[in-house]
Amino acid sequence: MSATPQVLDVRGLRKFYPIHRGLLGRLVGQVRAVDGVSFTIERGETLSLVGESGCGKTTTARCILRAIAPSEGDIRFRTGSGAEIDVAQLGRKELRPLRRQMQMIFQDPFSSLNPRMTIAEIIGEPLLVNGIGDVRTRNARVSELLDLVHLPGAYLNRFPHAFSGGQRQRIGIARALALNPSLIVADEPVSALDVSVQAQIVNLMLELQDRLGIAYLFVAHDLSVVKHVSHRVAVMYVGKIVEVAPTSALFDAPRHPYTEALLSAVPVPDPRLRAKRIVLEGDVADPSDPPPGCAFHPRCRYATEQCRQETPALEEVSPGHWVRCIRAQELTLRGVAVAGEGSPPS
Repeated sequence: MSATPQVLDVRGLRKFYPIHRGLLGRLVGQVRAVDGVSFTIERGETLSLVGESGCGKTTTARCILRAIAPSEGDIRFRTGSGAEIDVAQLGRKELRPLRRQMQMIFQDPFSSLNPRMTIAEIIGEPLLVNGIGDVRTRNARVSELLDLVHLPGAYLNRFPHAFSGGQRQRIGIARALALNPSLIVADEPVSALDVSVQAQIVNLMLELQDRLGIAYLFVAHDLSVVKHVSHRVAVMYVGKIVEVAPTSALFDAPRHPYTEALLSAVPVPDPRLRAKRIVLEGDVADPSDPPPGCAFHPRCRYATEQCRQETPALEEVSPGHWVRCIRAQELTLRGVAVAGEGSPPS
């Protein structure tokens, strides 16, 4: 058992959306947006959720924050006092004090900031809403937060339109840190930024994690960023986690064919290495009507008849490496190429 305390323990999380048809609104099915997701996050750790658009990453993140109510499952959060609380069972009034310890960084740094409020008001709003300190105390905390995200204190009275995308995201990060949370959910926090600015924001998040001991749930699709920021990576496909492992193990030796296909799209900064992209045929499975057996089998080049009939369970194939594939032990899959591997182009 790990000596580091777990901040979050998600068990069997499900979120289904009903499908109604006809004049009487008859229930004809359900969209299984999140279907039995389980994982843990330790204090000071970053777990990244990756996968194609529509796989359930953001829905999972919103369920954890209780922005939407889950259909089933436990979301056990360890508070600053050490108490373990099932967030999934809390009512609206019970959730409010807990939200101080669980914050979010949004994808779009512009639309997430109120254009009519100054930076001082935006960053100080969480303090004001929670009744923390007087005006002088709040202003001092805002100045401290600006310094923490490397923005000058002279920016306090400016409005969001006066800043670049990277600066706006720094403001969003400062707002998320205002109440000293132990868990931050970052939903595609750098996807709307230029590549050079992405690196700055990711490095800032790592610096803050090292300094404050924050745990991150990092939702992303850019695996280059994920490799740099994560301690562990969980790969999702049609509402389920199909592989979860330490970052180096997953990038070097994936055990699920879907993970192998995703990693084949990661650019390698070495012109001597051939790019061998694995193009998945067909469409993503319909979460309202998934195929029998493994949901990935219609697109998997390693699928057998057993894959079409048997639904795989998430099993541990090596310490800390879990895979949902019945052929995980027999397949040898390709990870991300590194300098010195492969053959130079002729």
